[in-house]
Order: sequence, then structure tokens, then C-alpha cells
Amino acid sequence: MPKFLDLFAGAGGLSEGFIREGYTPVAHVEMDEAACYTLKTRTAFHYLNKHQQLNKYKDYLNGKISRTDLYKLIPSNKLSTIIHAEINETTLQGIFAKIDACLDGDKLDLIVGGPPCQAYSIVGRSRDKNGMRGDKRNYLFVNYTEFLKRYKPTYFVFENVLGLLSAKDEHGKLYFDKMRKLFKEVGYETEYQILSADEHGVLQSRKRIILIGKRGKAKGFYPILSKINSNYIVKEIFSGLPQLQAGQGSMLPFAT
Repeated sequence: MPKFLDLFAGAGGLSEGFIREGYTPVAHVEMDEAACYTLKTRTAFHYLNKHQQLNKYKDYLNGKISRTDLYKLIPSNKLSTIIHAEINETTLQGIFAKIDACLDGDKLDLIVGGPPCQAYSIVGRSRDKNGMRGDKRNYLFVNYTEFLKRYKPTYFVFENVLGLLSAKDEHGKLYFDKMRKLFKEVGYETEYQILSADEHGVLQSRKRIILIGKRGKAKGFYPILSKINSNYIVKEIFSGLPQLQAGQGSMLPFAT
């Protein structure tokens, strides 16, 4: 099965899609501790589901066992694929070492992920007195490139907000142009589209730039994505749930 690495993984939304399509996650790298717990819990789910022990995951959901008890059911080498670290110049070598251990000599086929969007976001720029110029997050794509140089996957998928198309550095240069030029310098042609989540089965009107890079000089590789016409509305999805006031409710599943 194709193996992939998720950078700036967040809670693992991109990973879930690739896992459902048969890809195997080698590691996730994420700086937020709470998000790492979510990634570990999803790792536990996928492990138990694969080994026909999903009842134990349901015990966790229903509060019968703690998260600590859930994690004890999972091999430590599976949980260690969640790398809690900020990606920067000083941490790269340590992160590489952990990923290398997870790969154990295997080839990495794909890298996915998108750096934090605040620096490129139009809203983020409007709220910052410097328009986010000088923010270190503007240049996380440089660190992303270091992973491409080291692991040389066949493809990578880079996701971000529409503001990336207009965000400029202090010299008036577009970050998007700079990153595509850098990706090309390390051996990747890139193509991109603006995709809207509501056209692909998600109940949210959210547009994102999805840039795909392919190693080599080939062009015209961007996949043709079929659109899904969804007429559902949020009210229909939540209509069967009880009404709650702020502070009410439970973390446990709701039984109808």
C-alpha cells in the first residue's frame, strides 16, 4: 500500500481521506498537543478496527475505559508515529530521525499537509498591524521543501487558504510564486485548483487551494475530480438531536 507522511497534520482530516482510499500513514507531525491526542485516538481506532476489536474503541467512547486504557491496547510503535513537534530549522533533524525510524527502510510515496494558514489569510492579514509581513509562518513552505528533498516522494499535496494567492512579502513578491519556484528547484512540477468542499460531499461552503506536486517534469497530472450534488442542510442533519443550552450535554454518545 502507498505510504504517506502528514505534515502540519492538525487533527488529521487529510489523513482520514487518504486512509479511506487505502494509503498507509507512516507518521504525523503536529505541534499542537491536543491535536496530537486526536491523532493518537484515531490511530487507536484504525488499529482496533483492522484487528476486529472495535468493541474496545466503543468502550472508550461510552466512558467504560479511559483514554490511557485505550492507548495501552495499541502497540507503542503505532502511537509513536504521532510526532509532537514544531517544524522549524532547529527541530528538522530530530523529526527526520523519528520519521526514518517509522519508515524502517521503506520508501515514502506521498507527503501531504499545509502550513498554518493565518499568515496567508486575508482576515489574518487585516487584523495584524504589519499585514503578517515578517511572520515566520510565511516561510514554513521552506521547511516543507526540506522533507521533499530528503524523502523524494512521487507526489505531494499542499493545502491552504485562498489568501495565499494574494499574500506578498515585504518586497511585494507573492509567496505562492516563491514556493512554486522553490518546489520546482527541488525537482517538482506543481499544478493547483481552487476546490469547494460543498461540491465534494462536505456540508460546508469552504474553498481551498489544493496544490499537487509531482516529481519530475511531467505536466497535466492533476486529477479530474467528480462533483457531488448535495442538497442537505444543517437543520436536517441535526434535527434528531435534543436541544441544549450552553454548558449542557455530555461527551458520551447520545442514544435515541
